[in-house]
Amino acid sequence: MSSTSTFSRRSGWISLLAGTMITSILGASYAYSAYRAALESQWGSSFIASLPFSVFVVVFAFSSILGGRIYTARGIKTTSALSISLVSVGLLLSSLVEYITDPLYLITTYGVLTGLGNGFGYIPTVALARRWFPDKAGLATGIVIFGYGGSAVVFAPMKTVLIDLHGLSTTFLVVGVLSAVLGAVAYSLIRDPPEDVVKRLTPGAVKRIVVPKKDLDPREATRTRDFWTMWASFILVSAPGLMLIGHLMSFAKSRGLDPIQASLAVSVFSVFNAIGRPPAGWISDKLGKYGRPITMSLFFLLQTVLFLLLAAPELGGVALLGTMALAGFFYGSALALYPALVGDFFGIRHLSTNYSLVFTGWGIAGLVAPSLGGYLVDLTGGYEVPLVISSFFSLVGALSCLYLLKRLKLYLA
Repeated sequence: MSSTSTFSRRSGWISLLAGTMITSILGASYAYSAYRAALESQWGSSFIASLPFSVFVVVFAFSSILGGRIYTARGIKTTSALSISLVSVGLLLSSLVEYITDPLYLITTYGVLTGLGNGFGYIPTVALARRWFPDKAGLATGIVIFGYGGSAVVFAPMKTVLIDLHGLSTTFLVVGVLSAVLGAVAYSLIRDPPEDVVKRLTPGAVKRIVVPKKDLDPREATRTRDFWTMWASFILVSAPGLMLIGHLMSFAKSRGLDPIQASLAVSVFSVFNAIGRPPAGWISDKLGKYGRPITMSLFFLLQTVLFLLLAAPELGGVALLGTMALAGFFYGSALALYPALVGDFFGIRHLSTNYSLVFTGWGIAGLVAPSLGGYLVDLTGGYEVPLVISSFFSLVGALSCLYLLKRLKLYLA
């Protein structure tokens, strides 16, 4: 298996499929908005109902640093086992929410345990995709992250029906059992690539790899202004989507949609959230070595316009669904583009740890945006103000990516 003629990435494609299964399991717990109406009814506050999701996101983001380090030391099998176990246990314990009604309980079981499971599984699975396919970095990461957004297409309506028929506790129980079963299948299939993948590729494939002058370790990367620009831009462009994700059902109902239509709106956003990831990565690959920041600058400028449109109270019906779909598309693209961008700047050797540090920006956005959105909704009685603020964040984030386009040339070989 030392020559390109005998090298096959069949195991890589199987691992990419298994990784997509794992991210789908993680995405099922990320699709929180289906629970919010029932939790608001139980606790009487949009702000408190947002807290488990906010804690989940920040625990997810910051525990990904540890997940990246465990992956570097122990490999994908270890991180996958930890991830699946924590998510499944967290959801099963959350099934007691109707009996243990203190919000702190769900914050602990859902926010902390499933957040840890996401942190231990997400970054390693993304890094694995790029390691198997360094010549198709954007596409490969886009495919594996597709599962994270796409799983809500199935789980959001399923949760809505289960909550209506059987309540929150049964819903958490069913999702927890499904996570354990599907996770066991994915664990049996996923594999780390050989260390010398690049040497085994064809000359044409090698030419497609974006190669920085030097692989920077986390200490070196965090000493650069570009790391912190990347981190800040991730906060700014993720905040709009995260705010909307945490309130999708309630936002849709506030615009006159009934519960079934609101569930459809969640699915539409989730579908396009997932769909946006592979094509965004593919486009950035096709645009050459500067393709990532070019794609990001354009996409997030378009996201800015979409959130301004969503803030218009008169927007409803098909126009609302279409705008939400496009907002989901551009938000989802960030999750595929940022890990590839980190590799473009700082190399592949320390990608899992470097990206986990940048990914904390997403966690901060997740901590602040949904809860801030809930607070502003409680304060103003509508979603117009949080959506306008979200649009401004997106604009500044897009301009930051334009700055990174200029800086990238300093890093490439």
